[in-house]
Formats: sequence, C-alpha cells, structure tokens
Amino acid sequence: MSNLRDRIDAGKWAMVEGRDVPSVLASRVATHGDKPFMVWEPFEGSPATYSYAQFGAAVESLAGALHSRGVQIGDRVLVHLDNSPEFVISWFACARLGAVAVSTNTRSVARDMEYFAEHAGVVGAITSPGFAELVRDAAPMIRFLILSSTDAGTPSSVPGGIDYEPFDDVMAEGATAPERPVDPLADLGIQFTSGTTSRPKAVLWTHANVIWGMQMNCAHMRLTSADTTQVILPLFHTNAQSYSMLSTLWSGGTMVVQPRFSASRFWDVALRNSVTWVSTIPFCVKAILAGEIPQDHHFRFWGCAVRMPEVEQRIGVTTFGW
Repeated sequence: MSNLRDRIDAGKWAMVEGRDVPSVLASRVATHGDKPFMVWEPFEGSPATYSYAQFGAAVESLAGALHSRGVQIGDRVLVHLDNSPEFVISWFACARLGAVAVSTNTRSVARDMEYFAEHAGVVGAITSPGFAELVRDAAPMIRFLILSSTDAGTPSSVPGGIDYEPFDDVMAEGATAPERPVDPLADLGIQFTSGTTSRPKAVLWTHANVIWGMQMNCAHMRLTSADTTQVILPLFHTNAQSYSMLSTLWSGGTMVVQPRFSASRFWDVALRNSVTWVSTIPFCVKAILAGEIPQDHHFRFWGCAVRMPEVEQRIGVTTFGW
C-alpha cells in the first residue's frame, strides 16, 4: 500500500486523504440527518423515504449483521440485486465493515455467475427470491445467503429447499460492527466487465477511487445539496453507481431509485419528486421523447453518452456527454 501511495500525486492525495466511504456517509448523517437521501419508487407498493440518518442506521445494522456472520475486512460479498433499497444498503454496509461488495449484472447466466463467485472468492451473498436458486447453485462456497422479501418491490416467493435468511430479520438483529481505521486505499468494490473480447474481468475499486470520483462528478455536473436525481439505470453498473448514487452522497442531495427504466412511469416519478437531473442512455431518451412531455418539470440537465440537441430543444434542459 505504501508503494501505491508513493505513486499518487500529492494534490490528488489531498482530495482523498483521511476519507473513505463510511466517513463521508457519517459526515452527511451529521450535517444532513433529516434530509432525504434515498426515495424508493417501486412499481408495486408504496414509496419509501430514507433520510440520511435513517439510511446510516440501516447501514450500521446490516454491517453489524455481516460481521456477526464472520465477514472480515477484505472479504468479498456477492450483491446480486436489481435497483432497490436492499442493494444500496448492502453496498454501503460492505463498505462500512471494510468488506468488498461484488455487484453483478442481474441478467447474468449461470455460467457467468459461477465464474464471478469463484473468481472473486465470495464468502456470502445477498440477493432476491427470483435469483435465489441461481446464486445458491453458482456459489456453493458461501457461508450465508440473505434474501430480500421482494424482487425489487415486486412480490415474490422463495423456491423450496433454499437455505436462506430473510433480509428484514437480519436487519433487526441489532448487531454492531467494529470501528476500523479510515483507509482510502482499502479495497471497496468489484464489478465485472461485459466480456465482449474474452472472459469478464474483475475491476477493483478502492475507497480512494470512489472519493475521487465523487468529487470529480459533482464538479463536472455542478451538483449541490438542492439537487435530486432519478436513478433509472442499474445500480450494479458503474454509471448509476458512480454518477447517481455516489455523487448524490458527496453533494448531500437526494436520489430517487426506481427498479428499472420505465417510460410510462418516468414523468410521474420525476414530477412527484421534483427531480433536477438524470443520467440516461439513448434507448431511454428515445422512449421518453416518444411520449408527451410536461412543461412543469424541474429538470435542469440530463447526462448521456453525448449531447442531445433534441432533448435540449423539446425538454428545455442542458445536456452533456460523460
């Protein structure tokens, strides 16, 4: 680690020194405790809001539960979930404990899941009922399997013969996680590449990578605590994880999480939550532009792969490419 530190420019190191993801979250809990951090907008059921303080408490609860199951600093935990509060809480709980969240594409087939689990060396898994059999069979080495009560808000049942623990029960245990020193260079998360040229490659993020990215993204997008983003892209992917989730944390803003993109629900959610920006992709843009566009929205910019002149003209917002 010391050799890595020696290779980091002093100016860049100053931006991450003494910080990691849990310390940033703790700072936001202290300064923005009552402010909404995450609004959950499921396709079925009622919306739910987590203030920074409530979210921080949920993260502490799950981190404690993972610790009680033997998860140690540096251990890898498979997080195979669609967009949901459980995904966000699980990712941050791993960070709090010093474990590494291995967030995998929920469209992955069994062969890929087996490779991900073995290559990353996961010790446990958090997923939903619809993926329970897939994850169990792909990762026979895991010590525990925690399942959410729904499939990203959609009611679901657990197949018979699955040995698992309910997410809600685990959260209610009241276990505590030990404090640990802040280490910007500690491992934080693993994502796998798409594998278009060969087998998917594991990409390891450190806390420093994320702390740097938070600040750069917020500067690029000029985010403030008054901003609210609509998360329509998958959180297991770098785009939503970095631009939407982590930038929101750094800015002290709010993120509105949907299970996935839905053109028919987009404007209703955006208007109800006074959303000010969104990270999107051309497919979603085309679907949104095909429908009626309200004039009383609160958007100030959209981010995409490239600038979108038609969006600027029809919706009246600034656009830019990542």
